[in-house]
Amino acid sequence: MSAPLAVFFGAGKVACGLLGYLCFQSGYRNLFVARRPEVIGAIERHRGYTVNMLGAKSSRIEVRNSRALSIRDDEAVIEAVAAADVVFTSVGIDNLHAIAPHIAAGLWRRARRGGRRDLNVVACENLPGAGAYLRHQIVGAAASDASILVDHVGGFSAALTRQIMTGGEVRDGSIGFNVQGRSPLVVDKAGLRPPLPTLQGALFSDAFPSVVMRKLFTLNCAHAVAAYLGYREGCRFVHEAAVHPRVVPILTGALAEAEAALQAEFPAAAAEIAAEVVEALVQIRDPRLADPIARVARGPRRKLAPRERLVGPARLATRHGLAHENLCRAIAATLAYDAVEDAEAVSMQRAIADHGVTQVITEDCGLLPHEPLAQEIKHQWHQLTAQTNGLAVFSAAPTPSLERIRGNVARDLSRRFNADLVHAAVERAAGRFEEARVWSYVEILMKRAALHELASHAN
Repeated sequence: MSAPLAVFFGAGKVACGLLGYLCFQSGYRNLFVARRPEVIGAIERHRGYTVNMLGAKSSRIEVRNSRALSIRDDEAVIEAVAAADVVFTSVGIDNLHAIAPHIAAGLWRRARRGGRRDLNVVACENLPGAGAYLRHQIVGAAASDASILVDHVGGFSAALTRQIMTGGEVRDGSIGFNVQGRSPLVVDKAGLRPPLPTLQGALFSDAFPSVVMRKLFTLNCAHAVAAYLGYREGCRFVHEAAVHPRVVPILTGALAEAEAALQAEFPAAAAEIAAEVVEALVQIRDPRLADPIARVARGPRRKLAPRERLVGPARLATRHGLAHENLCRAIAATLAYDAVEDAEAVSMQRAIADHGVTQVITEDCGLLPHEPLAQEIKHQWHQLTAQTNGLAVFSAAPTPSLERIRGNVARDLSRRFNADLVHAAVERAAGRFEEARVWSYVEILMKRAALHELASHAN
């Protein structure tokens, strides 16, 4: 009898570093559905990859019995789903719609064949309600005459872990991942169909929403606070930001506020929550992870959502009448995040420049202008962006002068590059906009041009 088959949509840090490792340890054959040819080739070449488990006692594990195929190979992907014993997704919540048709078609084929048990599909995506969203995407992607049967045969759930995974680059034809922490994979029992997958190192929870909240408001919160404040200090990696003297007080303060809010919400778990906060700080400070701030900070608008890692604990603290000043500072730093290579950050800065920060706080954070929390965040944002040693990205004037914009860009880039080089690069970039008549995007475009020149000089 052949080993059971686990199919993974995604071949990144979570799919390989956690899910594939657990399934391999549990006796499954692994099949990764991926987009990047070099990743597919590396897994196929070695029939697997390596996982470095970091901690007081590090270990190196060779994950084998693994294959990979391209998402573009529609027939092979659909057949893999139809034949699978469990399916996991780890592609990012915004990409679920792209893989949903393959999973729907596989479930349909499985159902038409008959004689096979139901198939559980588990979303390992950082989103409250990920299991319900997964079901919505897959059933909605099925043909109109197939959706009822697809919904009948499929179990749809979600999972998460407190481990941090990095790596995934192909080097010398092979691929490896670093994993910090020994926390289990927690799977939501709701939505699963029997029999439950047999997975060593997995816990099946009846209280999954509270598990999600605690993880988002501790580990993900710590990650985000360090990333957005570290970006302002010119840090490249999260572990650098987590020990930076100007970041640490706000980081520890924000986590203390989140901890108090969670303990007020879940008093019976107060000791566990305190331990989770301590663990979060240990994890993000581990230099062996070398987690880039650009990766962790990516997509700031999603991370400002009402139930997400920053606004969520601030709202919870407000509801319990607890302090949340440092969380507001972190939210303000997120609103000021302006990395030109991040499309979502650029769109956020355009929205702030065109419509004001109040509208973005309302639309992205779900906070009405009259709410005290919204007013506190706006106050912190104004203080942050007005600092002479920080970013002065936003002008109070409705039509800022080229000189003001040039000064804003120069102050920002001087945090990360030599001041003389910055001055020369900004002067050259500014020359392109001397005849500008519409100012909404000039600052973003000028910064992008200067940054491109500085990056080329550094290389």
